[in-house]
Amino acid sequence: MDKFERMNCALEHREPDRVPTISCMDVQNYVYEALGEQVPKDITQYFGNRIVAKLVDVAAPLINKFGGLEKDFLNFFIKKVEADVKMGFDSVWDMYAEIFRLKDSGRMYDIFGRLYQIVYDDAGNLLTPAYMGGLFETPDDWKSWNKKQWEQHPEKMFKHNLEINKRFGKDIYIFGSHLYGLFEQTWQPFGFEKFVRLIRKEKSFIEDVIEYNKNWYLRCVDASADAGFPAIIYSDDMAFKNGPMLNPKMMDSLFGAAYKEITDHAHKKGRKIIIHTDGNTRLLLEYFIKWGFDGHHSIEPNADNVDIGEFRDIAGHRLSFLGHLDITHILSFGTREEVYEHVQDVSRKAGKGGGLILGPCNSHYEIKVQNLRWMIEACKEMTYPIQ
Repeated sequence: MDKFERMNCALEHREPDRVPTISCMDVQNYVYEALGEQVPKDITQYFGNRIVAKLVDVAAPLINKFGGLEKDFLNFFIKKVEADVKMGFDSVWDMYAEIFRLKDSGRMYDIFGRLYQIVYDDAGNLLTPAYMGGLFETPDDWKSWNKKQWEQHPEKMFKHNLEINKRFGKDIYIFGSHLYGLFEQTWQPFGFEKFVRLIRKEKSFIEDVIEYNKNWYLRCVDASADAGFPAIIYSDDMAFKNGPMLNPKMMDSLFGAAYKEITDHAHKKGRKIIIHTDGNTRLLLEYFIKWGFDGHHSIEPNADNVDIGEFRDIAGHRLSFLGHLDITHILSFGTREEVYEHVQDVSRKAGKGGGLILGPCNSHYEIKVQNLRWMIEACKEMTYPIQ
């Protein structure tokens, strides 16, 4: 089978020739090591200089106006997919996240109203900025926020996806994705405490925000489907390691109808749609199915009480499972034998009948390229039927 036949079999809960693989890696050291290239310098690598930092603090609005980091981000997204093709993954989570703007030399904000700290790995390479909080205090702050770039985002995403599909669409199965989903888009611009208060005191406003975000996200679905990507990953973290952030019944009451509209829209476009969230999602599995998602990504193995065999028993073949492999030890510091044993164990627990696509449960800069290569080799040996 080729990569596309293998992925389609797995997503349709038929047994392919072997267990397929997916990459969600989006850190610079992985991308450029996989490509055999040096990590290029971007503007942020000069922020450690006190004089440069002071200049950036003053000039940040001007830097943003003239493109700032946009070119670096877009080039990195292309390199990311190129690296996954070269590594030999069957599929790639292609996340479009050209949303960040400089606030000063130590912080960024995004076009949706979040504030971030600029963070680096041990080698000084830029990592995904770390969420610090929301920029909105009241409903009026959200209503008055300039949403011009917000509204332009799906069209820019579509053009970028066209370019990605043109370059790599015949080489790897691509899941199109926007970085944030409805839940994160609703609470993070306010912060969680304000969000919960708004649910109690301004519920109609929260419902309006969800409706706005839902209509906007439908355009992001189009940006992936119309560009030719065969499937979509809907990313919306909604769980801690010990369980959901909100009571699942409340999640369903607030967001369920919007989620269902998004999945219905993807299905009308002929696309599978997978939900990504980290954490312990055991209590959410039935809701993922109710909301119409075809699969679940992450299934974080180090979250409390997460066992993929038990998850398969609960969901059966109503959900495909993607990711799941441990990044805290196995893919970061594990031996070849440990990687092989982990892949074999997970495949035996959840791979029978198809519906399993393995890869790192998330992206992290300590994950080793060699360990990922061992993982891909191990998956190639997990042929069907799995005993």
